Amino acid sequence: MNEASSSSTGIEPRVAALLCYSVWWVTGLVFLMIERRNTAVRFHAAQSIVLFGGLSVVLVGLGVASALALILSSGSYTAVRAAANVVWAGGAVVWLILVLKAWRGETWRVPLVATLADGLAARTS
Repeated sequence: MNEASSSSTGIEPRVAALLCYSVWWVTGLVFLMIERRNTAVRFHAAQSIVLFGGLSVVLVGLGVASALALILSSGSYTAVRAAANVVWAGGAVVWLILVLKAWRGETWRVPLVATLADGLAARTS
């Protein structure tokens, strides 16, 4: 069996890649821990962790900022919530693209994120 067609999880690699993105960084973490053989699945898992983990941190930060802004000033609260909504919507669009590409068996290397994902996937194997 070649590396592209086999997976240590027993799940078809195309489906495993899709599942890496299904619950943002959480399923990426699971697949990065359990997949040992398929480098494509490991990459998708690592990219999910880096991209959606980063987005989660940003969204939590914006949530905290909006709570503080609500206490301090309603004008800044509106701006912070608007920024959070833009980040959330952007994340949802990127998530949908990644899920569709994974389902088709394609790999979209998200700019900046993919380089970090390569390093993460290689280090943890």
